[in-house]
Amino acid sequence: MCQRPIERIEIDQRTSLGFYESWLSTCFMVSVDLNKPKNFNFLTQGRVKLLRLAVAEKDGTPHISSVWYLWKEGHFYITTSKDRLKVRLVRENPKVALIVDTDVTPYRGIIVEGRAKLTKANLREITLEIVKKYVAAKYAKSEFEDLMRYPRVLIKIKPRKAIDIMSYKTR
Repeated sequence: MCQRPIERIEIDQRTSLGFYESWLSTCFMVSVDLNKPKNFNFLTQGRVKLLRLAVAEKDGTPHISSVWYLWKEGHFYITTSKDRLKVRLVRENPKVALIVDTDVTPYRGIIVEGRAKLTKANLREITLEIVKKYVAAKYAKSEFEDLMRYPRVLIKIKPRKAIDIMSYKTR
């Protein structure tokens, strides 16, 4: 955590926003290696988490989707129908951002910037792995078969930068 006590920062009509910005600029988030055990385990084990994928329209308008995902061999995989907006936007602009986080305390999360590509390589196998992660075993096969009735594609994301949302350090 940032070493400066947040209790001392009270923004009201008398406090200069510049003072707050100055304080904030002394703190920054630390890059993380997603394959280190702590981060790898966060992404692959414990209570399942959603990935929130951010893509952008040509004019910069953001589009965010909460999706099931798989972290495997240094990439995030998302399985989706080919007709989804996120597929079109990734095709137009492969730069993406995402967050995988918890919604209960203690809060934890990882924010990633990366490049996405659309692929059908190992589509069935990876889609089945994703389904098994999120669906009870007795329903996984039927859920998988339902998903595969529609044309699908994988969004494969190669991280370029990753930060832990709770890793503030002072400069």
